[in-house]
Amino acid sequence: MGTFGGLSIASSGLTAARKALEVTGQNVANANTTGYTRQRVDQSPLAQTALATHATQSSVGDGVRVTGVSRVTDTVVTARVNSTASSAAYWNASSSALSSVETSLNEPGANGLSQVMNDFWAKWQTVANNTGTTAAGQGAANALIAQGQLVGSTVSAGYTAASNAWADARAGAASVVSTINDTAARIANLNTTIRALSAAGSDVNSLLDQRDAAVTSLANLAGASTRSNADGTIDVLVGGNALVSGVTTRTVVLGGAGSFSTVASSPVKLTWADTGGGVSLDGGDIAGRIQSLQPADTTGGGAGGVFAEAAKAFDDIARSVADAVNTVHRTGTTATGATGLDFFSYSSTGSPALTLSVVPSTVSGVAVADGTKGNLDNTIADRIAQIGSTAGSPDSAWATYVSRLGSQTATATARSTTATTAAAAATTAQTSVGGVDLDEETANLVIYQHAYQASARVISTINDVLDTLIRMGT
Repeated sequence: MGTFGGLSIASSGLTAARKALEVTGQNVANANTTGYTRQRVDQSPLAQTALATHATQSSVGDGVRVTGVSRVTDTVVTARVNSTASSAAYWNASSSALSSVETSLNEPGANGLSQVMNDFWAKWQTVANNTGTTAAGQGAANALIAQGQLVGSTVSAGYTAASNAWADARAGAASVVSTINDTAARIANLNTTIRALSAAGSDVNSLLDQRDAAVTSLANLAGASTRSNADGTIDVLVGGNALVSGVTTRTVVLGGAGSFSTVASSPVKLTWADTGGGVSLDGGDIAGRIQSLQPADTTGGGAGGVFAEAAKAFDDIARSVADAVNTVHRTGTTATGATGLDFFSYSSTGSPALTLSVVPSTVSGVAVADGTKGNLDNTIADRIAQIGSTAGSPDSAWATYVSRLGSQTATATARSTTATTAAAAATTAQTSVGGVDLDEETANLVIYQHAYQASARVISTINDVLDTLIRMGT
């Protein structure tokens, strides 16, 4: 290689070192930028391009070439970030819904239904101890009627709270669906730009960072996964079906019941807007939300949506306490001799919890005696007072529901904690691969600075040699 070939080699070294310094500066500038992936310069040696002859010597090469600037990523780690984000979002949504319902029950507590029911049975015992139309008897009966009304208002408030929570949860799910569609459209737009710029040989690393962040967001929202295409675009899959196909996207909609009253006949589900078919969900926030919006389990196993299960529990206890009390109360006799009366009433076609009410308004409507033992007999009142402590009582059924809900909440919370820890670990692993380490970048700056200075020194040395040769020839 001639002298001018040496200048070419040194010049390529200057170019490569300068480019490496620029990339290192870009890394340092974005050290605290969320979603930024560390970049590095890819280089390859330029081999000898001419055959050696008897008149020329073999070349050691033609210098160095910058082949591109790549992002430092690990596809396996990135896939793990997305999968763990999906799982964490699902369990976080499930845990949040269950915890909100559990908190609303106020169990155990002075305002919980269990305590209200205990006080109701106690009021029946007080009536049994103060029979007749005396002041004490009337006072006990009035207190009993008030406590019965409190039972009705408590179950009604509980049912209403579950219904309102369902409506809020559905509105939240609809908002998430809108975000899913917007994010999918953004990925398709990024695919379009990335494909065009890649074909033109432009740098698309910042766009790839944006696309990766959007994909992780979709994984969190809907359990999305990806597959790469040859033109630089990606497909985004939800439940094995493409939400984004290269530069095109599909839309999902939240179908099913729009109100709590119709959820039993029309379960909430995610569907494809173009076909109306259901979207299979493997995880993500929307899957957890939709699960909480499902109807109650008709088998009584408690596997339905948490809000519908709560409403069903209030309906069940309203029906059971009314039926249990009325069954005994109808056999009793009031102070005025009336028989066959109900203490509670509720709608046979609507919600028992919303319609539960107390029939008597005074002591004359409360059946205390069995009608065969005189006016001061308390047999019926005493029997009703014992209902709460019998096997299969409304209280035990309510306790079973509260216990089951507590167990479900604890399980979901534990799984949420585990999944969140796994997601954090995956994100840490991703950061360790693609995050910017300022100490490392500082060391790189020194290395590339020395490389630049060395290449410049080569040019300076060759220049001195050429100057000496020129002077020798004069």
